[in-house]
Amino acid sequence: MRERLKRSLAGLSRYGAGVRYRLQGITPASVFRGLRFVERLRGQTEHNIWYLYVEILWAGILTAVASFNATYALRLGASNTMIGWLSSIPALLAIVMLIPSARFLETKSDRGPYVRGSLGISRLIYLGLVLAPWIARDRAAELVIALLLLGAIPSNFFSAGWGPMFVDVVPMRDRAVVMSTRSVIHGLTVAVCTFAFGKWLDLAGTPSSASALSWVTFPINYQVIYLIGVIAGMVSLYYVARIRIPETPVVARKEPGKKARVTLRETFAGMRGMARENQAFFRIMVDTFVFNFGAWLVGPLYIIFFVKQLGASDGWVGLNTTLSQVGLIVGYLFWRRVTDRRGFRWTLLAAVLPAATYAFMVALVPNLTLILIFGIIISFINAGVDLSHGNMFYQVCPVDRRASYMALYGTVANVGAFAAPMIGVALAAVIDIRWVLVIGGVIRLFGATMFHWYKIPAVEGEGS
Repeated sequence: MRERLKRSLAGLSRYGAGVRYRLQGITPASVFRGLRFVERLRGQTEHNIWYLYVEILWAGILTAVASFNATYALRLGASNTMIGWLSSIPALLAIVMLIPSARFLETKSDRGPYVRGSLGISRLIYLGLVLAPWIARDRAAELVIALLLLGAIPSNFFSAGWGPMFVDVVPMRDRAVVMSTRSVIHGLTVAVCTFAFGKWLDLAGTPSSASALSWVTFPINYQVIYLIGVIAGMVSLYYVARIRIPETPVVARKEPGKKARVTLRETFAGMRGMARENQAFFRIMVDTFVFNFGAWLVGPLYIIFFVKQLGASDGWVGLNTTLSQVGLIVGYLFWRRVTDRRGFRWTLLAAVLPAATYAFMVALVPNLTLILIFGIIISFINAGVDLSHGNMFYQVCPVDRRASYMALYGTVANVGAFAAPMIGVALAAVIDIRWVLVIGGVIRLFGATMFHWYKIPAVEGEGS
């Protein structure tokens, strides 16, 4: 027991040393003198890492708001099929957009303006959610769904650029620490905000509210939090704009005068070639697709099950997200130390099987109080999967083709993310929704075992 305590304290000490290294030269007094304290960081890499930490805090507020998207649409009268669209249609757009977007970005040595511009457009669309009940009183639900789907277009373009940009600005030695620290900051922000927003929605949306809040009835209570989300998203965008992205290699394209247009057959041939030449990439893509297909199948059904069948309130929805984020925060702190000692592959294999159990727990024990506890447990485990899987994935993508490899991975994933929710919603119309959750759980569990059967080769440079 004493030895275990010593190892835990040593792990915390290493984590703290890493944070101190990145923030060297910052004192509490300097923080109060404004943003000039950033100038005391050691170099451009440390500046970039600091901005990544600050922007994710503001982005977390928007994420907390977005966690009520499906609930907002349901309260406005959206059907189950519409809720399924929120998962499926963005995935369909990603299938069409990711590879062309990545190919376009690979022709640009300075990708920053495109990454920032697409992020800004996707966040401004949330302003439409504030105005939707006033613009289309009788069709507000349809307008909200349409705006969220429209926002998926710039979001997918941003996704094609953000992953490669993150890898470019954060060196390998810092990547795991930065990823886990960003996740902790994001998780804390989302946890606090979703709890507060959920309480606000319950209090302000109740007819018996205090007279001071009598004017804040539905949908005004939702409009207030969406306005807060838009403001926070713009502040996050400001800090993203402060990140200095190094120039990246430009992939050579066809010479002028030759046919520049690529046919669909040539695109798929190129995709197959990329998979054949990189077995580690192919394996992680296949294993992850099957593992996530079960989650995509039941993804839109959770909120429908919680709200329509179990009668969850807005406050419960917010509390569920809050507690899940608490589980993620604790999980990232724990699994970060595990990856230091055992490596990314060992961590992934240890966490991936238990990560497949959430659908079974919800289906077999449909109790709102216990589901809150299940959410904490599974989020704790999922942190280990995310941290180890993300780092392994970055390492199997070659530097000069990173955008294309990530786009291929995202395109294949979004084929499942498009089809699975539609299948899940269709099945829920025929059989009990809990049986659909069990089916999704079985598929996810099978995918988890594939990581053990169809193992990804060890990542060069990871911990032993």
